[in-house]
Amino acid sequence: MKTYLLLPLLLLWVLLHAGAAELPVLNPDPSEVAVGGAPLVPAVSTEQPAGKLVPRDRTRVAVLGYHNFSETKPVTEMCMRSSEFRQQMETIRRSGCTVISMREFLEWLLGSRELPARCVLITLDDGWKSVYTDAYPILKEYGYPFHLFLYTSYLSGRGDSMTPAQIREMMEHGATVGSHSVTHDYPKVWKAYEAQGPEAYARHIDAEIGGSFTKLGELFGSIDTYCFPGGYITPPMLERLPGYGYRAAFTVVPGKVGIGENPFQIHRYMVFGNDPSIFRHAMDFRPTASVPTTGREPGTLPSSTPLPPFSVSPKPQETVGCDIPAITASMGELSGVDFSSVRMAVSGFGRVPAKLDANTRTVQWTPPMRVYMPHLSVHISWNDSDGTAHKAEWSFAVDPAAAPKQP
Repeated sequence: MKTYLLLPLLLLWVLLHAGAAELPVLNPDPSEVAVGGAPLVPAVSTEQPAGKLVPRDRTRVAVLGYHNFSETKPVTEMCMRSSEFRQQMETIRRSGCTVISMREFLEWLLGSRELPARCVLITLDDGWKSVYTDAYPILKEYGYPFHLFLYTSYLSGRGDSMTPAQIREMMEHGATVGSHSVTHDYPKVWKAYEAQGPEAYARHIDAEIGGSFTKLGELFGSIDTYCFPGGYITPPMLERLPGYGYRAAFTVVPGKVGIGENPFQIHRYMVFGNDPSIFRHAMDFRPTASVPTTGREPGTLPSSTPLPPFSVSPKPQETVGCDIPAITASMGELSGVDFSSVRMAVSGFGRVPAKLDANTRTVQWTPPMRVYMPHLSVHISWNDSDGTAHKAEWSFAVDPAAAPKQP
């Protein structure tokens, strides 16, 4: 028989004898098969996370928090260049991390779902119109799910706010919704109500946190997550959150999330437009990314830890409020220091971009947000001019009820 006749018969035999075997599904890189700017396949499925699943205790999640976006307005903590946001989304894609939805996150944290080892959860606060005009097209292009923390008085569509219709459109393409209160009160407002007594304070919590739960449910369907405006948290808030129907609440304290996380004080990296180091820390999943501490509580140090050989602020074992103006080490008291070698790390933040004042020989770093961790430890390392290595460590306490420390 001629060879050209054998080929069709051979192909037919292969098809008939393939049985029930399934052909592998090819998943092309969405960045390489885009059509009209949209990926042919999403970078992640909201039904089944991409990547190899691991036991729950081996997963760590970086929760990212964003606010406003613009290519023309001044860059601030709250306002990021839209182009930089795109670059960060591309960095996530290239990193191999899995972007997960809020539902997947909660099923993992509160239930039995398994996820890949390194995951990212994207959240966006307040309800800025630029989320719809700038961030949403990028997130849609990459196929990333995302979660909107909205405060209900900012849903009018006036000024820089979004409309409920815009939010519903995004919900059809990967967005979910959580509460950010009714009016986004800052700590001074909460403290004013708290000063009126427990009953007045409870009524205000009901109005702000409970009222937002009800209103957002009417607009967008049931919700179960809350985000503390400004990161301000008090025990009465934590006590009442579950009663409204919330299953989880998010802070502004950076750190990777593991299965031992308190579901009502979940760590989150607030990615500021003027500080790219925060995103870098969030995407660093190395075990050494956070400062290890050996105390019984996170952020504490053993009682045997020597005091630093120079003046520091806050002082060792001092108690300060959540508004920490700066963490400083006055190293001018030492001689022979190679100041180009000085490094500062802070528990919960990892290595921080501390600045050196050449005149006073003071190393200083200001936390970019209010801090609500009960303790912080500070770690300074440096070399002498002859190369000899040194380190100094101290810890201090943070009490939300303490008066703010003055600069």
